[in-house]
Amino acid sequence: MRIFWLFNHPAPYKVEFFNRLGKDNELTVYFERTSEGGRNHTFYSKKALTFHALFGHPMKFGGINNYTREPIKYLKKRQDYDIIVLNGWRTFTEWRCISYCKKRHIPYVFYINGGIVRPKENNIAFAIKSHYISGAPYYMAPEASSKEYLIHYGAKQDRIILYPYGSIAEEERLQKPYPPEGIARLRKKLGIKGERVYVSAGFFIERKNFEALIQVFVHMPKNHHLYLIGEGPLKKEYERLIQRLGLTNVHLLPYMAHEGLFRFYRACDVFVFPSHEDIYGHVVIEALSQGLPVFSSKYVNAAKALAGLSPSNALLDFSSPKEAAEILCKPLPEGVKEEAIRVAERYTFESSAKAHNEIFDKIVKEWQK
Repeated sequence: MRIFWLFNHPAPYKVEFFNRLGKDNELTVYFERTSEGGRNHTFYSKKALTFHALFGHPMKFGGINNYTREPIKYLKKRQDYDIIVLNGWRTFTEWRCISYCKKRHIPYVFYINGGIVRPKENNIAFAIKSHYISGAPYYMAPEASSKEYLIHYGAKQDRIILYPYGSIAEEERLQKPYPPEGIARLRKKLGIKGERVYVSAGFFIERKNFEALIQVFVHMPKNHHLYLIGEGPLKKEYERLIQRLGLTNVHLLPYMAHEGLFRFYRACDVFVFPSHEDIYGHVVIEALSQGLPVFSSKYVNAAKALAGLSPSNALLDFSSPKEAAEILCKPLPEGVKEEAIRVAERYTFESSAKAHNEIFDKIVKEWQK
């Protein structure tokens, strides 16, 4: 199948997915820009191996937004592609491509990585989103909350197809959890302290809500340790907060590349994610794949979708640090690590690429009728 896909920047998880999808298809991906603002330079370490990658030369507006007319020349050659995927509506480039397809009645799939309906939104923002989201022949979303987001902005429910969001490679997913003696050796090698070890990772920014997680550890036993992995503008503020609260069991670690991060996860007991908002949350699947049960806020779509499906996923209210600490301290259910690994199997790049092939085949057959 010949596929044209418009995407913002070459995020490693997406490049990995495209490499799987490109094995069975003639895939062309137009990246609007070479990088997203604020990312560590090692973030962009994955290369296009099985697909044709094109890179835009846009006018840039901040860390994400941009404008270029370059993708239009590929849309003009729509006969060269069986399916066109426009990934999102957030940039001026995406606005231009959506408008072009609508005006010329070019069939396309409006694709999102996730979406959240905010309780308060001004009329102008709502009107802009509705204009660009509504009217697509087909939509693809990763889970039910994102589907509701699309419907809220005018998508027809029967046009939306859910897909499994690939976040990890099959070879990265543990087949079984490390035994206790293996975890002990790894902790010693990595210098990890604590009888029970919690971990979280992400940008040190307000939206990730790591300050609330630090506050939780005021109420945790001293032999329960937390490791926060990442970087960002709030790092100094976190350091001051940890010092002010006198916490000796909370540790900040620098950004880790994928392989090192997964290795660290395997030495831990629990992944905690207190984010105020994540339209999906790749880290949830990544943690599960390494055998970690996940305790997340209800504002992370991936966690919300998986909560209740198995004991390896639970939602917490981080606005009450003491209550959150009480829940985190409870013994973990038997077999929870094995269950976490099993859940992650559906969200590998390989499983996702297979599902996309089936979905695209169905869409193309309908268009050809």
